[in-house]
This record gives sequence, C-alpha cells and structure tokens, in this order.
Amino acid sequence: MTFLGKKKILLTFARSFLALHLARELKSSGHMIYTADSMGYHVSFFSNAVTKNFRVPSPRYHQDEYIQALIEIVKKEKIDLIIPIYEEISYLSKVRHLFPSSCELFFPEFENYDELHNKWKFQCKLEALDFDVLDKKLIRSGEEAKQFSFDKPFALKACYSRASQKVRKIGVNESLPHLDFQEHNPWIAQEWLEGERFCSYSICHQGNVHANVVYPVTYAIDGNSCITFESVDHPPIFEWIASFVKKTRFTGQIAFDFIISKANKIYAIECNPRATSGILLLGKDDGLDLALFKNNKQTIHPKENTRRQIAFGMLLYGWKSSSIPNNRLSRYLYDLMRTKDVVFSAKDLKPFLFEPFIFANILLQSRKYRISLPDAFIHDHEWNGEPIRLR
Repeated sequence: MTFLGKKKILLTFARSFLALHLARELKSSGHMIYTADSMGYHVSFFSNAVTKNFRVPSPRYHQDEYIQALIEIVKKEKIDLIIPIYEEISYLSKVRHLFPSSCELFFPEFENYDELHNKWKFQCKLEALDFDVLDKKLIRSGEEAKQFSFDKPFALKACYSRASQKVRKIGVNESLPHLDFQEHNPWIAQEWLEGERFCSYSICHQGNVHANVVYPVTYAIDGNSCITFESVDHPPIFEWIASFVKKTRFTGQIAFDFIISKANKIYAIECNPRATSGILLLGKDDGLDLALFKNNKQTIHPKENTRRQIAFGMLLYGWKSSSIPNNRLSRYLYDLMRTKDVVFSAKDLKPFLFEPFIFANILLQSRKYRISLPDAFIHDHEWNGEPIRLR
C-alpha cells in the first residue's frame, strides 16, 4: 500500500479522539477525510478536517446493515483507504472480499485479529513464538470455577474485554467471585505481576514496523485506561515489538500492554490489534501519513517527552486517588495545566466547544443501558467473541 498525492480516506468509529486526531493530521498532509459512526454527534462530526460525516448502523447490533452502509460509502465517494479505529475490525475483516478492489483495507485478516484480541489465544501465541509469558489458566464453566486453584495472586478477566472494563485482582486465599459464563467468552486467570507498566502503539506492514510509540502508564481511569500520554525511548520494548511483528508478519495497527519485572523481563499482558491512544503522540511532522502509507524506510518515533492528555477525562477522573499512585492535588493540577489537550485546536475549535454536548449524549447512553460512562462510549462497537453471521 504505497500512496502518493491526495487520497480519500474513510475513518470508522469517528466518535474517538483517535479518529479526530488522525483526521486532522491526514487533512494537514493533503488528504480528504470521511468519517462513519453510529452516533449522530461526536467530535469528528464538528471538525473542519472532515469532508463528510456519515451516520451508519451499529456494527455490534446491526452487522449486515453496517457493512452494507460502508460499502455504499466507499462506492459513492470513491474511497481509496479505510482505516478502522476500534473493534469494528472484527466485522470488517470477515467480509474484505465485498469491498471494491480499488479500496485498500488497513487491518489484519480475521484469524490474525482474533488470536491477538482474545487474551487467552494471545498468551498461547506468545508461548508458541518463545516469548516470556506469565502463568495462566482458562476457566470455561462453573464446574471449572469450582475446581479452580492458583498458587499466587492473579488477574481475572474475560478473554474478550478491554482496558476500560475492570480487571479483578484475586489473592491466593480468595475464592473466585460469581462469574457469568458465555461459551464464546470464557475467563482467563493470569499471574499478577508488580512492575513498571508501559503501553505501545505501532503501524506495521507485512512484518515491518513503520511507526512506533512507547509510553508509561500514568493517569488512567481506575488505573486501567490511560488519559495522559508521554512518549519515552525504550529500546528493549521496541526490539520486542519488532520481533513479534516480524514473526507474525503483521499488517495493520497494533498495541501492547507491557509489565517489566524486577529482573527486567518484558511481559506482554494484552494486545490490541487496532488503533490505541499512542497514535495521539504521532503527527504530520513525525511522518504519520508516511508510515500509514508504507512510504518510509526507517521506523518513525515521536519526539521523546511529547505529552498529550484527554483533558475532559482528566477533569472527570484524573484527580481521583485511583487514577495514579500517590496522587496529590498539586501534582494533578501541575500535570493538567502543562499538557496539551488532544481535542483543543485553535484551527479547529468546534470539537472542543461541543464537548459538553457530546458528553451529555454519552451520559444518556450510560443511563439508558445501565452501564458505566467509559463502557457507554464503546458498547455498540465492541466484539466479545459472539458468532459473526454476516449474510
């Protein structure tokens, strides 16, 4: 996929700050940006970086209608490239053959995506490729839960879940909490390791890393979903990523959550084969569009100590004691004031000005479905291992 000149690019899950950032950076590089989302009003809807917004059905609840809507957009607008932002990849990767051959699709095949998205399959993949892994067990039923034992503290989570959904820490002598079992989404118990926590984001083509970002976990919603980001240079993590991508010949966007042990061993705890917040640290000046289009020979990295924040998230969650260890008001205010917001742009003000209105819409969704605010933001684009039966 080598693009030269102006291209028409469709971004899905347009409500995401990642889509807004990508739209702005690609527009500034001369491309025409289109967005699609099942939400009527979102940050990208108000952005002057977007040529046209499309409201489409939910990929989770209306799979066929969603796919058909995107195909029609591609044909009508003569889209050159689709870059999905979130878990709608699960559905798109099942029907690659239905899209016009003139449109590039920047995401992996379904089988590759699934074995990385599923937390159990990912750990098994790491083992098969001779990477270090933590002890783990799969829990598929109530009967297995009754017989379950683990000789060390462990994290308990569904195989299909994401950082904004709580991970439960269970002690050695603690019994398992009540678990709802679904055949398509069992639970994984994974050894709990204390250590330095990092996240990464990479853009890859055929086993080569064209862009890479590494950032430590700092302010996060309940310690899980980051709301501030600062790039660091971490050669061992980059070497780990480059090795994994090469061994799997991965193409697409990919992100990892790492823990570094006291013995300096690198453990990949989870993988997200899609866009994540690390992309917010890359821009036009770094060569973001070159990496997406496979036009760079050397891996691009953001400048060290580049900082960004989701300011609305910091205002809602950053002040809490659960957001970062040893949180103090003075430290919180200092970090809040010195870090650039991912939404605010003097050249594109409307997304920032309409944030309260957008937040109110998400809050209504949260109350309607009786789910948390972070879950309400993503629930209709999730994929939790359910059978995908597209016509």
